[in-house]
Amino acid sequence: MNVTDRPAISVEGLQNIVENAVNGLKIYNLLKNSIEMGVFDVLSKEMTCNQLSEKLEIEPLLTYYLLEILVKLELVEKVGEFYRNTTTSEIFLNSQSDYKRLDCILSMEEPVNLWNNLDRTLKGKISKKDENFFPYIIQVLAEDCLSGELQDTVELVGDYPEFKSAKTLLDLAGGHGMYPIAFSQINPQLQCYVFDLPDVLVETQKYIEKYNSRVRTIPGNFYTDGLGSTYDIIFSSYNPGGKNPNIAEKVYNSLNMGGLFINKQYFPESGLNSLGDLLDNMEWNFTNFEKSNKGSKRFTFKNDLQFKKYLSFLEDLGFSIIDVHLIDHVNTSFGTKSQDKMIIAKKVR
Repeated sequence: MNVTDRPAISVEGLQNIVENAVNGLKIYNLLKNSIEMGVFDVLSKEMTCNQLSEKLEIEPLLTYYLLEILVKLELVEKVGEFYRNTTTSEIFLNSQSDYKRLDCILSMEEPVNLWNNLDRTLKGKISKKDENFFPYIIQVLAEDCLSGELQDTVELVGDYPEFKSAKTLLDLAGGHGMYPIAFSQINPQLQCYVFDLPDVLVETQKYIEKYNSRVRTIPGNFYTDGLGSTYDIIFSSYNPGGKNPNIAEKVYNSLNMGGLFINKQYFPESGLNSLGDLLDNMEWNFTNFEKSNKGSKRFTFKNDLQFKKYLSFLEDLGFSIIDVHLIDHVNTSFGTKSQDKMIIAKKVR
């Protein structure tokens, strides 16, 4: 080899890939540690670099660079020598905000660690927990829905005459229970229930008490147990049985005639093969499969039906498909824009 010969192509393309990836990791760690140190709580009031350094016991020079990076990210604004939260940070990164997304952001640390140890992850030496709903996951999902998706969902559902006249609503595998809490707020005549595993309902009850709600809970496993009664509306949002034909049949049998089945689920479009899709599908398979019914693609489970087949199955059961709404939100837990769909189906026979 003659060392004066140039390579056949420029290294710039590869270097850009590496730098973008590494910079993303740097920014995530900076945000994560800023949240954990309480930077965005302190910066609810304007403060100089030295004041923040003293308050949080951080090296002054590193404090300066941290603040300047947050300014570049438009999460902090600078006026003279003073720094303060932008509106974005005050609403979503301040721990006192009703719309904080701190758990959503911090929950990303676990998958990041799996990627950081990919050699061990690929060999099965590290894996995420089987998809049990631990208290922390409930908090993440509750935070996530409050950033817009819950409000849009409730507005859509609230316009249906069947909702306005309904007396009972069941949230199937409802987790945090935020949806029935909201439904009962806009329709005070509606008695709402959350059906979920007993351990999950311990967390559900905390949200019911937080919002002083009349929502009630029903313990059970929807794969093996009955749903407790018949209802005017059954609501389902991103639960593992949401595309399962057996669960759909159980829902049909538990609905009153003329009742609504409102099912909001992740239905990936066929043929998706972007870099983001591939990365997400790979990460989905980091999970331990021993106790789960998970499929091989993100947010799919064994026996799931694809979108068109699921709609046909509902119609064969005796439902009429009234509407399908695209859910146009970036969603931490369940994919990205327009791959989530909310089906409004009415029991007609």
